[in-house]
Amino acid sequence: MTIPSEFDTSLESVAVAFRGSSGMTLGYMSQPKASGSRPGLVLVHDVAGLTPGIRGATRNLATAGYVVVAPDFLSPKGGTASFRSVVADVQSAVNATPATAVTTQATAALAYAKSHGGSGGRGLAIIGFGWGGTQALLFAAGRTDVVACAAFYPDPVQTLKVVGKITAPMLAIFAGEDPATTAGVTAFEQAVTAGRRAHTVKVFPGVMRGFHDPGETKIYKPDVAKEAWSLAIQHLDSHTKEKAAASGA
Repeated sequence: MTIPSEFDTSLESVAVAFRGSSGMTLGYMSQPKASGSRPGLVLVHDVAGLTPGIRGATRNLATAGYVVVAPDFLSPKGGTASFRSVVADVQSAVNATPATAVTTQATAALAYAKSHGGSGGRGLAIIGFGWGGTQALLFAAGRTDVVACAAFYPDPVQTLKVVGKITAPMLAIFAGEDPATTAGVTAFEQAVTAGRRAHTVKVFPGVMRGFHDPGETKIYKPDVAKEAWSLAIQHLDSHTKEKAAASGA
């Protein structure tokens, strides 16, 4: 899997800042330069914050035909860059981010994506990784302004209580060798099955959390990553683009 360069001329990829109910949020946005109607997508970063890897993931999703906004959930503290790459401090700050702050910033990001070209298709979607995967599922629960959500490595124990409240079709991707997966994915799968909604749970055996990211050189599994990315994009496409394609939009 190849992550598009930040200089990819087929994309418009820029740092952004937008205002929500809790103040200004910093972030990163990428979308195809080609004209056309496309859905908006919010990407929720992992515990490491808004990293180059998250920017790469943003561009990767943009090549699939989305206006992708990745908010920096450390914006109230000056943004991820203000921590000067002190990983432990970034992780501590991300983990301490209140749920209310996630909600207000993600809501603002959805609005920003919609108002900057992401108003096509059937609606807006959300995707997250790790901490962000957990937050994406918690955010989607009970909302009607999200038509699809995808989560890599969400905490199955923490999100178990909200699975039944997620009405948008959900895809949850787990790494089989992640201790969090073994601790709670069985109950999570049972809750999904009992809920009888359009949700999919996929556990990739023999890989660690982070296998999707080429930047994680010791963990990255190219073939599995390609399959997982394809699954995620297919899921998002099927719930955000089908109606637009059928109507000739």
